[in-house]
Amino acid sequence: MNFIKNLFFILSLSTLLFACEGGKEQGNNSNLPKAKGNGGEIFLFMDSTKWRGELGKAVREVFYSPLAGTLRDERIFTLRFIEPAAFNSFIKSHKNIIMVTSLESNSMATRRLKGFYTEETLKQIAQDKSDSLFMIVNRNQFAQDQLLLFLFGKTDKALISKLKEHKAQLQELFESAEIRRLTQKVYAAKELTNINHLIKEKHNFKIRVPFGYEEVQNEASEDKKTGFLWYRVLDQEVDKSIFISYKPYLSEKQFERDSVIAWRNQICKQHIFGDPEKKDSTFVITEDLEPAVCKPLMVKGRYTIETRGLWKTYNISMGGSFISYVFADNNKGRIYYAEGFVYAPSKMTKREYLRELQVIITTLE
Repeated sequence: MNFIKNLFFILSLSTLLFACEGGKEQGNNSNLPKAKGNGGEIFLFMDSTKWRGELGKAVREVFYSPLAGTLRDERIFTLRFIEPAAFNSFIKSHKNIIMVTSLESNSMATRRLKGFYTEETLKQIAQDKSDSLFMIVNRNQFAQDQLLLFLFGKTDKALISKLKEHKAQLQELFESAEIRRLTQKVYAAKELTNINHLIKEKHNFKIRVPFGYEEVQNEASEDKKTGFLWYRVLDQEVDKSIFISYKPYLSEKQFERDSVIAWRNQICKQHIFGDPEKKDSTFVITEDLEPAVCKPLMVKGRYTIETRGLWKTYNISMGGSFISYVFADNNKGRIYYAEGFVYAPSKMTKREYLRELQVIITTLE
């Protein structure tokens, strides 16, 4: 009950911000410019002294965490630190902005950050004896489809504690925004509706296949208890694939990490890139030198195991990153394995390709 009260208070408090901007309503953004910025990029404003200290370290641990399943030390977001004095009309239309304020400071940078709050807002924060208030989310404040997050605390210590406690929720806030924007981009071009219809008829599930993907394999058993399909986009620099396999759901043990990895290896050995019967085949396996990371999630209301890891071909001529989801459909008595994997050796970062693949495989219903 306290959580619900605090959430309601945070939402109501957000209306007190930026009164000097003319009282724009969140969501009423028809006259605003379109938010800009690279995928996964966040502009972060805070006192440079705090940025170099323990508070800055805590912020980086949330928004600059390593991204599992990548080789080159990729991060979940690209974090750009900017001095508050540099906030201007160009920067303020960026799609992802975070402002971090420790109210115990009285530096010039902190005074600038406090200037974004009304006196009433600062008063309500000061009167919050439990220190339960630490964030305000504003959407479409300065640009269409913008996410603006205010993180604040009466002291560095209080805010650091909240950042550690709510790390996953804060990451998900921006991850969800990125996925929503990317979904619009991926399906802005013509969708392969005919293919989607054929998949439904043959496999009795739905998935939205974007324009540009071509069928590699598509097979199902006569009783439709097992099946596999693979779609791929191949160009000179990036090779992106999605594949889905399903089989009868027997027990919860099928969600265990070892079972998930074993199933993946079985699928890939049978279907992806090579012929497992040939000695020099180039079939795909899971790289175990950097163990894949599995975690439980709720995706569209269903219990799901997300796995992020590295793949390679058996002869080690190719390799890359993958993301997968395993979930069951009790009505059909099936368990599904849906994966997106990328091969892009010339690209320094794979993160946004993986996000694109994540968008597609999570349309599976």
